[in-house]
Amino acid sequence: MADGKMSNPGAVGLGAFALTTFVLNLANAGLVPAALFAVLPLGLFYGGLTQFVAGFFEFKTGNTFGMTAFTGYGAFWIALAFLIYMGPIWHWIPDAAFGAALGATLIAWTIFTAFMTALVFNTKHTTVITIFVLLLILFILLDIGHYTGSQAITTFAGYEGIITALAAWYGMYEAIKAQFDLTT
Repeated sequence: MADGKMSNPGAVGLGAFALTTFVLNLANAGLVPAALFAVLPLGLFYGGLTQFVAGFFEFKTGNTFGMTAFTGYGAFWIALAFLIYMGPIWHWIPDAAFGAALGATLIAWTIFTAFMTALVFNTKHTTVITIFVLLLILFILLDIGHYTGSQAITTFAGYEGIITALAAWYGMYEAIKAQFDLTT
């Protein structure tokens, strides 16, 4: 930052989102069921805290959309990790209430994602549009899988989530590559 120019916080935000989404969906797809245990600390720190911080840096750049997306989804990962710790792990939420709490959380984030997806169509950035469309599809599939109890839908959602993560990693790649293109 010798020239006073700030780096693009979207790169680390997308990387944090991608990695945490990838690991969770390895578990959802049934490819690595034990990956669920790795998602909890990732959700607190990389997917959660790192995205949250990226959102504050997006605020500093004047990017209201980036700020809202990264602080929002960073808070989602932190809240999801705590929900799982407080429910099935620490039993602070009664087992009978956990499913409803998770379902309400998923529905609320589907609505948030629908608004963010509608907004992203105001850009011409096809990678960001792709990420949000895939993320909205992922949340809808997770909602359906949760409320129907269909393991097949949850498994399909897992594979779709892996594709979502790959799209986000590509967005990270583009953001970093743009920095290199400016400095060469």
